[in-house]
Amino acid sequence: MFQLTTERLRLRDFQPGDFDAFFATTSDPEYQQFYAEDEMTRPFWQEIFANILEGTITTPRSSYQLAICLPDGSLIGTCGVRLEDEANQQASFGCAIGRPYWGHGYATEACRALFNFAFTQLDIHRIYAETKAKNQRARALAEQLGMQLEGIHRQTQFFRGVWWDTAVYAILKSEWP
Repeated sequence: MFQLTTERLRLRDFQPGDFDAFFATTSDPEYQQFYAEDEMTRPFWQEIFANILEGTITTPRSSYQLAICLPDGSLIGTCGVRLEDEANQQASFGCAIGRPYWGHGYATEACRALFNFAFTQLDIHRIYAETKAKNQRARALAEQLGMQLEGIHRQTQFFRGVWWDTAVYAILKSEWP
């Protein structure tokens, strides 16, 4: 099983029994406001989770969507990089932390370890993230990680009765400390 460790966290591959804790991170109304209603169902997240598990055994491995755990083993969230363009060494990035763990620096700590791994071990050139432009928590995390705002794509999705803009952030290997 793949894992990374930090001072306070253990990032590891998901296991089949992790689904309920994984799903719980998506159940908070503040998290859900940035997703379409059909993306907030248990079957939708079961399919995502199945894809994550499959990614742990795919060779060569192109996805590292990891469980974020406290030292006692409690699963508090997830972060991951996914190789989207191998020829150009481009990876997408995403992170979610359960609301009880917001404001403790866990997301930043986990993502720094993940970025370090991606830039040094996977030889990724560019990591990018897309989030709803109104998602201030996700944007703040991207900026804490040294990612630069590359642009706002206007009205990219329609759900919950409104059009949503998408903010795109990225960081290059040469910019990583």
